[in-house]
Amino acid sequence: MENTRERILRLVVERREARVEELADELGISAAAVRRHLDNLRADGLVTVRTVKQATGRPYYCFVPTDAAIEAMQHTYVDLLQRLLQCLGEREEVATAVAAAVAEAVAARHRGEVAAADPIARVAEVTESLRREGILDSWRAEADGIHLVNAVCPYRQVAEHSRLPCESDRRAIELLLGTTVEQIHRIVDGGQVCEYVVRTEAPPPLTETRV
Repeated sequence: MENTRERILRLVVERREARVEELADELGISAAAVRRHLDNLRADGLVTVRTVKQATGRPYYCFVPTDAAIEAMQHTYVDLLQRLLQCLGEREEVATAVAAAVAEAVAARHRGEVAAADPIARVAEVTESLRREGILDSWRAEADGIHLVNAVCPYRQVAEHSRLPCESDRRAIELLLGTTVEQIHRIVDGGQVCEYVVRTEAPPPLTETRV
C-alpha cells in the first residue's frame, strides 16, 4: 500500500505537473502536509518547482517530476517496452504504423479542445491540451517560426533505443495543429529540452513563456 509521499509522487508523475491545492484536495490532507512532502521530494531530486505566469493575477507555482522520478515510477515495465520497441524498430513498416496509430489516438482524445482558427490561439490550445499528456509544456515565437517545448522527457530510457515515442508525439502535435511540425531537439540527444518547430515566414507577435 502506498504511503502519502508515494501517492503524491505518483500523482505528480501521472499529471506531469500539479499544484499544492490540487494534491491536497485529491488526497484529503492539508496543504501544509503536501508542502512538507513536496519539499522532501524536491530535496531528493524527484520534483522541481515551476513558476507559471498568468495574463492577469499573481503567478502560481506547480511541481513537475524530474527524469529520476519518472524513471523510478516506470521501472517495472521499461525493460519490456524497450525490447518491444527494439523489435518494432527492426520492422520499419510496423513501427511506422504503430507510431501513426498512437498519434491518432492522442489527437482524437484532444480534438474537441482545439477549435481556434487563428494560428497563435491554436498553438496555445494544443500546448494546453498536450500538457496533460506530458508532451508539451510551453511555446514561444521566434524568427524562424513557432517553437513548442517539453522540458521533461517522459520516455528518456525508451527514447535512447527508439525514436518511436518521439515520432508519435511529433505526429500528434502535427495532427492537432493541422500543419507540418519538425522536431529539432531531443533531451536524449543532449538537448536541454525536447523541441519542435512550425516554420513560418514571419514571426507571430505573441509569445508565451513558462518558467
